[in-house]
Amino acid sequence: MTIIRGHVVDPQGRPVAEAAVYIVSAPVSMPDIAQLTDDQGQFAMSAPVPGHYTVGVRSDDWGLTQTDVEVSGEEPVDIEVRFTPLKE
Repeated sequence: MTIIRGHVVDPQGRPVAEAAVYIVSAPVSMPDIAQLTDDQGQFAMSAPVPGHYTVGVRSDDWGLTQTDVEVSGEEPVDIEVRFTPLKE
């Protein structure tokens, strides 16, 4: 099992606390569970098998975004998820 570790930031690079992080797609069936980022915008989640994962993030302030990550082996994978500016 591998850990996907991440940092969620706003368009200016500031941490986004209490953003919901969840798996959108994975090479195997995954539970439909979200977790919240901490005060520094950090999270960690399990990736049970190698392959392609899509991680989704939802924030009340910044909307929705997602990013793709490739998991191989058992080494943790570090990602940054950056929101784009909201259109007015």
